[in-house]
Amino acid sequence: MSFRWQLMLGVCGLVLLTGAAITWLAHLSAHRSTAILTDALFREASAHAVSETRAFTQRATPVVDALCRLANDGLVLDDPDGLGRQLLAFLQSNPGLSWVSYSDEAGAFTGAYRTADGEQHVRQTRIVNGKTPTLEYDVELDGAWRPAKPEFDSAYDPRVRPWYTKIKGAGRLVWMPPYIFYDQGVPGITCGAPLLDLNGAFRGVVTADFDLNALTKFVARLKVSPNSRFFMYMSNETLLAHPTQKVIGTEGQRMAGTLLTLADIDDPLVDAFRGRAPGDMLSSEASESFQRFQFQRDGTDYLASTTAFRVGDDQVWVVGAAAPKADFLADVWRSQATALMAATGALFIAVLLAAIMARSVSTPVFSMIGFMNRVGSGDLEAKAAFGGSREFRNLADALDRMIADLRDRLRLRHSLGIAMEVQQRLLPSAPPKVRGLDVAGHSTYCDETGGDYYDFLVLDQSTSDAVLVVLGDVVGHGVAAALIMAGVRSVLRDRATNAGDLAELMGRLNRLIAADHGGEKFMTMHLSVIDARTRTMRWVSAGHDPVIVYDPATSAFSEVGEGDLPLGVMDETEYREQTSALQPGQVLFIGTDGVWELPDMKGNQFGKDRLRGVIREAAGGTADEIGAALRESLSTFRGDAKSVDDVTFVVVKVLSDIEPMESADAAATTAGGTGK
Repeated sequence: MSFRWQLMLGVCGLVLLTGAAITWLAHLSAHRSTAILTDALFREASAHAVSETRAFTQRATPVVDALCRLANDGLVLDDPDGLGRQLLAFLQSNPGLSWVSYSDEAGAFTGAYRTADGEQHVRQTRIVNGKTPTLEYDVELDGAWRPAKPEFDSAYDPRVRPWYTKIKGAGRLVWMPPYIFYDQGVPGITCGAPLLDLNGAFRGVVTADFDLNALTKFVARLKVSPNSRFFMYMSNETLLAHPTQKVIGTEGQRMAGTLLTLADIDDPLVDAFRGRAPGDMLSSEASESFQRFQFQRDGTDYLASTTAFRVGDDQVWVVGAAAPKADFLADVWRSQATALMAATGALFIAVLLAAIMARSVSTPVFSMIGFMNRVGSGDLEAKAAFGGSREFRNLADALDRMIADLRDRLRLRHSLGIAMEVQQRLLPSAPPKVRGLDVAGHSTYCDETGGDYYDFLVLDQSTSDAVLVVLGDVVGHGVAAALIMAGVRSVLRDRATNAGDLAELMGRLNRLIAADHGGEKFMTMHLSVIDARTRTMRWVSAGHDPVIVYDPATSAFSEVGEGDLPLGVMDETEYREQTSALQPGQVLFIGTDGVWELPDMKGNQFGKDRLRGVIREAAGGTADEIGAALRESLSTFRGDAKSVDDVTFVVVKVLSDIEPMESADAAATTAGGTGK
């Protein structure tokens, strides 16, 4: 079967199966839809109730904190009228508060409060001779205080009130359980904190209070369905707010009222709710917990939830919600019927579109397959022309650019391969055979071609006891450096036919490079003639690193070769030839900076200390074995890090099979030193 038919049948079959599965699952998920919908509604409404309640109560915390901070720097605690005006200002700036007060250890009380109808008052009490005279002021709209009828003995002592004793004992900010406000007979809740003097001594208690009747008005407005009901209570089932029930069982003045529990109110729905509500409302670590459940009352199924949350550190409040399941089913089934009809219509449309799309996709795909087959067979001149949509045309353009780049890269890689082969042939294929010397060399390029160069020339084939050693490092690497290296090698091979003046040869190379590159390219170079018969090394250095000399007899290292300017920097540079004496067994190491500057994965360099350590350990072997040990150490150190420079070195070991001649030329310097 062709790809086009497979694509058409596959897409159509996939759409058909998907549509059938959606239709069947929609039928099976009716009860799940109800659960999901009600869960979202209950969560949203309960979360709104929690956030509003927290916002309602948490207004008190910053007020209490501010009063504590101002206790010793602003509050006039010893002036009842001045203090009353300050507390009134706090009350007026926080509309949700019912009371703001201060009570001290002498039993004095000063507070500003707001009644349910919005009137504002200031109350002051003092304990004098066992009685509590009380002054009350009505706050007018213009801010004036109008004295109300005084009370000569209200018997009010804040020090014995539960909120005072608990806050004083706790020594911190405390949220009190709901209680009946003294003299007002309304349910309320208090947030308070101890007030300390500058020495940390207890002076009294500041409080911010709320009238809980505001919560009743709030929960009465909450709805998730026409017949739903919300209420609020504490974890011990003390009722805080109910849309139709009062939360005070016995109304009266002062402390005569009592708060009801869920079991006290006449609400059959709440009774059924209590029978199925989860017992473990909130774990000690959680700040909020939402739980859903179901119950029945008089044959009617109800959906319900509890949302427990913390008020301060001491209390857990609960938002309860319940609604008949029937309130949600009609909308759910209506929505499902609409969804089924829409899915059926979408199914037929999708089948038609799938057939059209399969044809529009298969034609460009077949064209692309043919194009890739031509490219795979080696036709890099093929052009991608797929037609179809804009994406396929963009793909064709991208493939044409990719094939063009591939052609260029193949040509470049072929050229670089030839260049690498040619350059490798320019390096010595094997070390020379020199009587009295053991010679080895190595070069590894970080690219296909490089700028490092080394060479050996046996100057007198009849005696084979002296060798010209050349090692250079062109700045940078790659094709440009390789071309310079090749040119230098050609000149050296042409001019270095005998052990003549090395300084003159170096000067000639310098002038050629400076003339060709105008000072923009340069290279370092070491030239030396190592004579086993005279046990000397004549050398010239053009900015190259010194030769490292190791003497096993003393286990000491020295360096030979303070050089002049690199080649190509200045065309008139004059170079100096110098001579050093050699001793049997000494190892000479001549290398480029790519050896000791080789980085590992962390960017640390190999360094000359490690290099000396490798030479010392391998000095007993041949020159080739010393080079092999160094190559292995470099490879282990580098690991998977990328090479960033060429690595080239020459190792020469002085043997003892030729007795040195008595020559004045050999007396230039001691082993490892530098001639003058």
